[in-house]
Amino acid sequence: MGKETIIFLHGIVGNKNAFKKEIEMLQGDYQCISYDLYDVRDSEVDGLPIIDVFMEQLYCKFVLGNVKKAHLCALSFGSIIAQAFANKYPERVASMTFVGGYCCNEPSQFSENLIRVLEDKGKSDYKMWLKQYATLLNPNHPFIREDSESIFLHHALQLPPKVLNKAIRLQLEFDSKSALLGTEIPVLWVMGEYDQLYKSTLIDLKQYLPHVKYEEIKHAGHVAHVHQPEKFLFLFESFLRNDLGNMTKEVFISDHEFLETAM
Repeated sequence: MGKETIIFLHGIVGNKNAFKKEIEMLQGDYQCISYDLYDVRDSEVDGLPIIDVFMEQLYCKFVLGNVKKAHLCALSFGSIIAQAFANKYPERVASMTFVGGYCCNEPSQFSENLIRVLEDKGKSDYKMWLKQYATLLNPNHPFIREDSESIFLHHALQLPPKVLNKAIRLQLEFDSKSALLGTEIPVLWVMGEYDQLYKSTLIDLKQYLPHVKYEEIKHAGHVAHVHQPEKFLFLFESFLRNDLGNMTKEVFISDHEFLETAM
């Protein structure tokens, strides 16, 4: 029997190295595939919903790799692509794991901030506008030793503005609830305890995705797998083995606590 396949999706900026360490650890037991979402030109998104472009791009990875079914592991914005793809091609998806994933079209602080930056687009030059986006949507946290705003800006400036603009707007246009409602695909949703902005989109998650395995990693932010790689890998491998019962309270916050905690 051949290896199971995991396809990794990065965030709204960045590249295929978003899960580099995880791939190095898992490639002995799984076929691991990662790719750059923005390996597209402006002309390829003209006249097309960008979610269709992203889904077709992902579908091509299945075809080129002769993969019938795969686990999807997505960071942040990549979770939107995974949600849409699984809704359209459920027979292709064995499971979904979201790191810093979020729900679109849900009333939240995230959506309020997103609306604000989109309304301000064009009021200043492009780089200044991206800085505003980074501040409101990728805020630095005093307990995390990284400058998330500078990291976002560095990668965002490398992308075609038209393509990035469509990706940003997709976060308001996509309906996560409709995509996830009724799915029977196993879902692991991993968040860092400090990732308050994106957690604000998940208040009603259990209502339309009751079987979701929600886990929070302590001492981690939006990219929890980077901040706490060993803890994330333990969660991810346990989920893939269908064995999430070995977690310790000192490391994780369970989905039961999530339901009882106001965000």
